[in-house]
Amino acid sequence: MKNTRSCNYFYDPNTANYLIEYRGNFEEQMSNVDYACGARITASIGVISVAPENLSRLLREVPSIIFQDFRTMYVLQEISPSAADNISSIKINPYLNLTGNGVLVGIVDTGIDYLNQEFIREDGISRIAGIWDQSIEDKSPENSSIEKPYMGTLYTNEQINQAINASKNNQDPYAIVPSRDERGHGTKVAGIVGARGYTGEFEGVAHDCEFVIVKLFESTNFKKRLEANGIMDVPTYNASELVAGIEYLKRVAISLLKPIVIYIGIGSTEGAHDGFNLIERYVASIADNRGICMVAGGGNEGASQGHVTGNLKNVGDVQAIELRIPREMKSFSFFIWIQKPNRASINIISPTGEESKVIESKLDKRQSFKFVFVRTNMTVRYYTPEYFTGHEVINISFEDIKPGIWTFQLIGVYVINGRFDAWLPPKDTLPENTVFLKSDPYTTITLPCMAPNTVTVAYYGIDKALIAASGKGFNANYRINPDIATIGMNVITTQPAGGVTTMSGCSAATAIVAGTCALLLQWGIVNGNDLTMYSRKIRSYLMYGAGRNQMYKYPNRELGYGELDILGTFDALSKTYRGKLQEQGFAAEKIIDNSAGYEEYSIKKLYIRIPIKSYRWGLDEKRYGKARGSFLQHKL
Repeated sequence: MKNTRSCNYFYDPNTANYLIEYRGNFEEQMSNVDYACGARITASIGVISVAPENLSRLLREVPSIIFQDFRTMYVLQEISPSAADNISSIKINPYLNLTGNGVLVGIVDTGIDYLNQEFIREDGISRIAGIWDQSIEDKSPENSSIEKPYMGTLYTNEQINQAINASKNNQDPYAIVPSRDERGHGTKVAGIVGARGYTGEFEGVAHDCEFVIVKLFESTNFKKRLEANGIMDVPTYNASELVAGIEYLKRVAISLLKPIVIYIGIGSTEGAHDGFNLIERYVASIADNRGICMVAGGGNEGASQGHVTGNLKNVGDVQAIELRIPREMKSFSFFIWIQKPNRASINIISPTGEESKVIESKLDKRQSFKFVFVRTNMTVRYYTPEYFTGHEVINISFEDIKPGIWTFQLIGVYVINGRFDAWLPPKDTLPENTVFLKSDPYTTITLPCMAPNTVTVAYYGIDKALIAASGKGFNANYRINPDIATIGMNVITTQPAGGVTTMSGCSAATAIVAGTCALLLQWGIVNGNDLTMYSRKIRSYLMYGAGRNQMYKYPNRELGYGELDILGTFDALSKTYRGKLQEQGFAAEKIIDNSAGYEEYSIKKLYIRIPIKSYRWGLDEKRYGKARGSFLQHKL
């Protein structure tokens, strides 16, 4: 991620940042352009920043850009608490002694309050290995020995420690590390994952892990668009900065030779929802690396009425999508996805009944239309087929759109199963009552959690009650997502400036699962029990141990394979490894059932005594049995 030249377009509200795929001398070609800028993220993925009206010109003048991804909004996945309750921490076998030690947790979110005592060790040293704050322009001189990212500023553990010491000495720590978490979301997430328990009121799941933080740049271009629709102060993010953040976390983990859990704290509703767009292919490639576990939340869009689906029955069949537009909306854009190899043309009807007439499905067709009676301008563009997924995509954009019910009639052109889907932008980015009239609550999990091998999280409420807002599966190609569910309402955590608060929504549940994955990475890689552990295996381990309610069939659209149960996971692992040891003649033999409160085992020359009372404290018989097996396995 090396700068090609000094460029401020990335921060400009009048330009848009696009994720692109390139081949060849991309940066060299971009250096000859004075109206845009670009940078590499990986060997094939990059980012460009250009005014939308100059995008087509740029793609012609920089032929190394072979694909420009749809620009979609990513939002945070927190919701407001609706009840008063909290949870303590994940109950695990204390004899395993898993704390997250030796494991990195990378958080792509709103930053972190590095002065919070929950993230500082007892000796005063920060648990944060590094921060990339994308929002702070780097004004330091160029240094050939440092590969700087294309935007933002990097802060090292040494600099963070200097800032902490400055704070202790009544000096300004932000003169050294000016990064702050103004939103508080990232700090709350980090607290759930791994607060060390400084206040004594709660402790994070992996309370001894280390952190690597990416503070995402809030898109000034999206902000400008939202304000035109009356939406104020909703943080939105670009896919390009998300991908760059994940790439940075991967590189830090490699440089420190430590396993890492990468927590993705934002999500988008717009895309094919089949796991095969550009960003999800990238996420899947990172998740395939040993020692990396990717964890993403399914979002809070289950009850947003932002998804509609249907099937064209044959050629010439007409199916209608009805969309309510409120008075506050001025500019609006969304995508309709026609599942390959199906194709469809479209006719659009305004609230007054005025029709665009049929706009035919053709390769890369682009057509503009003005609705005279409502004075609304519309542009329709076909992507037939879309580059990565192969689906037909219809992008419909409006300027000065008028309120009322807009109807989008799809007409079958080539029909096999005829499936089509449409997703609105995230609910928080739209004026209230922007909804599909015949919405479908399913296939509402957010991107990029459909990426293969990624641990995808849903959430439930108090007493394991299903929550309507939680994103629901399955994927548009019927692959199983979400994978696992856990509590996501009123989870106790910390906040900027310290103290205790609660957090609700998919972000909270995903943080719990991310902390659990850090424990599994410690057990597997740091402690040497499974050196090949990575996202796919951890995903399977969580499935093996998941709790399942007999009321439901599994996997299901709300809970995936079931409820997170770390004791169940280690119980499954203990059986697997115990079987391997028995094959090698290392079976444990119970030799005494001591009435004084001990169970004693002999394994060849190894002798183990377990104090029953101390372990059974607070656990029922079933969980005690699971925990005992886990303890024995760990000792073996």
